[in-house]
Amino acid sequence: MKGFVFTFRKPVRSRSPHSLRLPDFRSIIRRYGTVMLFVLLLLCGMIGGAVCAGAADKSLLQSLDFLFTTNLSERLAKGALGVFCACFASDFLFLTAVYLLGMAPWGLPFCVFTVLFKGFGTGLTAASLFLNNGIGGMGFYVLVLLPGTFLFCVALSMFAAHAFHFSKNQFLLAIGRESVSQPALKRLRLYSSRYLSALIMTFCAALLDTVLWTLFAGAFHFT
Repeated sequence: MKGFVFTFRKPVRSRSPHSLRLPDFRSIIRRYGTVMLFVLLLLCGMIGGAVCAGAADKSLLQSLDFLFTTNLSERLAKGALGVFCACFASDFLFLTAVYLLGMAPWGLPFCVFTVLFKGFGTGLTAASLFLNNGIGGMGFYVLVLLPGTFLFCVALSMFAAHAFHFSKNQFLLAIGRESVSQPALKRLRLYSSRYLSALIMTFCAALLDTVLWTLFAGAFHFT
């Protein structure tokens, strides 16, 4: 007499091509965590700058105009070339400072401070325009200043992440905690190429600023 063995298997659920898949947050953080850190630093700096804008006097705003757009009367008096040079020079200083600090083993905290200070100035500019000129000042910031500022902040956050890792590797090599996986010249070339890419984005941000200033700045009147 033969025995029959019945095996019960769980039905295989076919995955629908339209089924919702949750993102892998670990891989996202592992890949973009440093960029997100610098975005957070920019946001924290913006909040700090906005809070301090009420206590900032006119002399302080004028002294910071070279780094940030805090003196509209002087900027509005410049032509298109002057606006482009002012915007590009300011962003160029911040980006180059991050580049140079990223090459130093001790540059990591200063790189973080540079990005935080850029966020501070951005928040200070936006809040000062609103406090001194009301809705018109905020409209000027959103229409004229924000697009170029946003593009540069994206470039700065992405490149600062590369500078973070480069500086960290330099520090680990200096204390003998990490072996050299690539020749130093090759690593420097890769790092410099990323700086060049960020510099191109900075140029585009300054060009966008210039176009928006030329087209719309005349529609706003500030005292």
